[in-house]
Amino acid sequence: MNAQLPTRLPESTITSRGQTTLPKQVRDALELEPGDKVRYFIFDGEVRIAPVRPIERLFGILKYDGPPVSLEDIDRGIAEGACRSALGDDWEPEVPEGQDRPATAGGRSG
Repeated sequence: MNAQLPTRLPESTITSRGQTTLPKQVRDALELEPGDKVRYFIFDGEVRIAPVRPIERLFGILKYDGPPVSLEDIDRGIAEGACRSALGDDWEPEVPEGQDRPATAGGRSG
């Protein structure tokens, strides 16, 4: 997204039906395409607009260069993250004696 401020701020007119067209500068800055949706946030009399991204456009947004991770590892990582969130960063999962704790996708191992 382009964070540069334009020299002239875009404006649009509200029709009698309460509709408006998003100016091209706004559509370009938010990388909006025909059919996309936007969400409005209202703060103290001001409105902010944000794109609602279809799930298909999110594909590939997260990069992971490590080895493949099993669903069990993912589930374990989610559970451990929830425990750390609730109990603090010092929490460590119990590992049965004689077993190594498997590495998780989050990179922590014990």
